[in-house]
Amino acid sequence: MKHAGQGALALLTLALASFPTLAQDQPAQKPGFFRQLGDSLKDAGQRMVGAKPRSGTPAQTGPLYTPISGAGRINGLYKNEDHQAAQLGRLDWPRVALSFKEWGASLPCWTVEARIWTSATASTSETFQACADAPLTIRDDLSEEAELNDNARAKATTDLMVGLRVRPGKPNTGDQRTTGPNPPREPFNVTTSRGGVADQARKVALSAAWVSGYLRAEDLYPGPSGILTPFRDTRMWIGGFDPAGNRDK
Repeated sequence: MKHAGQGALALLTLALASFPTLAQDQPAQKPGFFRQLGDSLKDAGQRMVGAKPRSGTPAQTGPLYTPISGAGRINGLYKNEDHQAAQLGRLDWPRVALSFKEWGASLPCWTVEARIWTSATASTSETFQACADAPLTIRDDLSEEAELNDNARAKATTDLMVGLRVRPGKPNTGDQRTTGPNPPREPFNVTTSRGGVADQARKVALSAAWVSGYLRAEDLYPGPSGILTPFRDTRMWIGGFDPAGNRDK
C-alpha cells in the first residue's frame, strides 16, 4: 500500500511538472461564444445576422447603384420615413415596381426601371443599374463601416423576400406582375423555369431595396426571442422582365 501511494504521488508530481509544457504546446483556444459576438448586445445581434467590420476592400462585381436616366429618386426614397409604421402597414406610399430591362442569371449587374408611385394616379420612372453582389454597408456604433456578409444577404433574399406576402385586405394583383400601382400577392417570389434567374433577380432587388432604405440592417436582427421578426412592408416588388433584355440567350 505504501509503495502504491508513493507511485501515485510520483505520477501526480510528474503530471503537475508537465502541465506548463503541455499548456504551451496546445493551440490557442478560441474565445467564448458571447465574446466572439462582441462586447455589446447590439454588436452581438449584428454579428449573428452577419454584420462585420470591413478589414479590407471586398471583391466587387460592380457598384451597388448607378443612375442612368430619370429623376434619381430611388436613392434614399424611404430613408426618412417611420420605418416601424411601414412594418405595421400604416404607410401606403411611395410604392416602387422594379422591372428588369437587361438581365440574366450570369449577368452580375442588371438594368432596372423603377416605377415610383406617390399615389394611385401619380408616378415617375427612373432607370439605373444595380449589381447583385455589391457590398451592403452600414455604419456601426463606432461610426465605422460594416458590411453584411453572405449569411445576412441569404436571410434577406430567402427568409425575408420569399416569405413576404401582402396583408389580407390590402389591394394586390394576385399572381399577375405589373408596374403598379398595386403589388402582386408575393412581391419578390418570382416564378421562372430557371432558378438562377429568380435568385439573381432577388439579389438585384435587394440592392435596390438597400439603396432606397426600404430594407435596413435592423430588419435582419433577431428579435428578443432570437427569431427574425417578419418583414411586412409590401410597397416594393418585382414588376416583370423585359423579354428583349434576356442576356442568357
